[in-house]
Amino acid sequence: MIILDVEELAGMGMETLLERYKKIRDDLSILNFSEYETRAYIALVALQISDAESIAVTAQVPRTSMYKVLDALVEKGYVTVTPGRPRQYAPEPPLVLKERIFSRLGETFNDLEMIHGILREKGMPQVIYTITGKEKVLNKMGDLLGMARVRVMISTSNASALRDALDRKLASAINRGVDISVITLPGQKIQSGVKVFRRTGLIATDMVVDGKYALIAGPNLEACGFTDNDVLASHLESFLKMMQA
Repeated sequence: MIILDVEELAGMGMETLLERYKKIRDDLSILNFSEYETRAYIALVALQISDAESIAVTAQVPRTSMYKVLDALVEKGYVTVTPGRPRQYAPEPPLVLKERIFSRLGETFNDLEMIHGILREKGMPQVIYTITGKEKVLNKMGDLLGMARVRVMISTSNASALRDALDRKLASAINRGVDISVITLPGQKIQSGVKVFRRTGLIATDMVVDGKYALIAGPNLEACGFTDNDVLASHLESFLKMMQA
């Protein structure tokens, strides 16, 4: 992630500034920022702390959309809000955000390296299938929920997308007696009947079903890796259990 300082901004031409903004926007999209969320966060980095109306003006985001955008950033842990009228918003400092993300990614890659080592020692095939397209990823998650018999564990930074697409599948699994737990960001709404654990700094979406099937998707659910290798699935499940502790 790149945040420009004031002196650097002042010395840039409009064309260069636009190019740098596009680079920031593309980088932040990896972390599940929408276009409006990117504008709002960059504006807040410049303003430090401000109310929704001032942020909307600075970010050039419609005022009617600003509260929804800020609420989404608060849910993701990228912005904090203070009570009172008007509510004041402040950005999570870029360096703090960077450390949090790098820490989570480090844990993920350490876990992957551990799995890789186990498979190498046991000589087991690494059977991972790639699925691309948000609709296909969500359909696969729905299929897995339909297969669940004992338990489902999910960790996600995108609970709203899962809620919109999978509510019926979740409800059906709950009615069958499946134990479902979801790790998600503070403030995100989850269907009743689900065990909820709140964690900041979540990026990807992970899913394990009955310790046999595992799925890991990117922040925007545009692609995922899926495996029916129970060794891989059980190790991802162990990782998610540690996050619930």
